[in-house]
Amino acid sequence: MTEPASADLWANSWFPWISAAFAPQKLWQSINSGWSFGSVTINEQNSSAPQTEQIILAHESYGRQIGKLLDAVNELVKTQPDRDSNKAFIEISGLATRIDRIKHEAAIDRIQRLRQDLELLGASDRPEDQAAFKANIEALRGLLKTNGSSA
Repeated sequence: MTEPASADLWANSWFPWISAAFAPQKLWQSINSGWSFGSVTINEQNSSAPQTEQIILAHESYGRQIGKLLDAVNELVKTQPDRDSNKAFIEISGLATRIDRIKHEAAIDRIQRLRQDLELLGASDRPEDQAAFKANIEALRGLLKTNGSSA
């Protein structure tokens, strides 16, 4: 009977040492140490206020912020006498033109998707789809009349 008790005593005396060897040496971690937007990580290493940046981004996307800056710089470039010979000015103008073209192409794609969605609703037998179809067609007619086009 003394053998099992002595075995338990031996096992129990080693247990704290064994478990301490597998325990993490540092028992701290920062909570919400940063955040990511695509492949960009914002944290205390590259921002003095990552939470503030996250709040700003929730209201104004990076694309919107950069777009407004590009619009302003492009307007300033237009006023420069050497705008047609300065390489940096030419690049800014070209970038603005390419982005504008992409925006227009995306608008055309969205309109095509809208047309497909309206065709789907118009062909549906469901009363709620028919109601949504009619409401959206009327809204589009109103938009066309406001812009001077005929419906």
